[in-house]
Amino acid sequence: MPPTLLVDTGVLAGTANAFPSHWLDGFDLLPYPPRQLLAADPQNLQQADAVLLRSITQLGDSQLPHMPALSAVATLSSGTDHIDSAALQQRQVTLHTGHGGNARAVVDWVQWVLERVLPGSGPLRVLIVGVGAVGGLLARRLLDDGVHVVVCDPPRAEREEQAVAGLAFVDLDAALAQPLDAITLHVPLERSGRNPTANLLSGERLRQLAELGAPVVLNAARGGILDEGAAAKLVLAGRLRGLVLDTFAGEPRPDPQVVAACALATPHIAGHSIEGKLDVSHRALQGLRERFGLPPVESLLSAVERELAKQGRGEVPTAFAGLDECARSFSSYVDDQSIFDHLRHGHLRRERLPISAYK
Repeated sequence: MPPTLLVDTGVLAGTANAFPSHWLDGFDLLPYPPRQLLAADPQNLQQADAVLLRSITQLGDSQLPHMPALSAVATLSSGTDHIDSAALQQRQVTLHTGHGGNARAVVDWVQWVLERVLPGSGPLRVLIVGVGAVGGLLARRLLDDGVHVVVCDPPRAEREEQAVAGLAFVDLDAALAQPLDAITLHVPLERSGRNPTANLLSGERLRQLAELGAPVVLNAARGGILDEGAAAKLVLAGRLRGLVLDTFAGEPRPDPQVVAACALATPHIAGHSIEGKLDVSHRALQGLRERFGLPPVESLLSAVERELAKQGRGEVPTAFAGLDECARSFSSYVDDQSIFDHLRHGHLRRERLPISAYK
């Protein structure tokens, strides 16, 4: 019998624009409504071998008891803060993610922000907080562009002396005390543990920043990593040079006053290039298919070429043009979830560099 897989109906219908449907060949597909895993047919929950999630769907102690046969989870995201990883480990359920698949797209987003918000500012000094798949690639790109890069990543600093290109790790408070043009956040949202990141840029730290040099603060990681309300007040008071957000507390209904205070704002689409979305799905599903002994999916390059041919809507916007268009549309945001969701799932852009440039 084929393995049974619970799948969001938005993915099954193609409205989530996540990946080609044939990547699920070999599974017996069981539907559930978006965001509402437990609204699936109880019999489907009971017999499911695996579940495929988007970042909008929670999975933890409230859902797991309803899925006694579950042995694997795949998420179409790089982050996993919507999943109780410890609960999965306790039940020996494997987790397959798209970690790193959207790194190129997020780096494009940061470069777009710097070009739009700090044009002609001379040699920039940028602090990167979190030097994983995204932060590491960003550091290399910025160094190539002649930017002075400072890196902070406590978990990595405990394991190794250098990040990338010989850069030494700097303690966060020591880094924040340096003259900086921009700070960009690329850490997971961790509320506990050895290195929690929730409220990492607290109101107190932001006020200290405002006294030291008022840089531009960027967040394309997760909402809740910085105190958005405090940052917005500092911007409006002229004490912080700028705020640029792609991720927000309270998504998909962020605070309209926070959005309005941003020099630029986008609705959680930094990683949503055509290539990035396909790469995240490719990595997650490749691992899931291997777990159940199914044939691998097609190459990522082939998938991108297929997606571009399918668009049929003229020239696909390049990275910066697509981001400009999305930011303009989001600038009129009010407290309306439908606007956030529409822009997020309707966003379309190519990356700055072709995938072949990374091979």
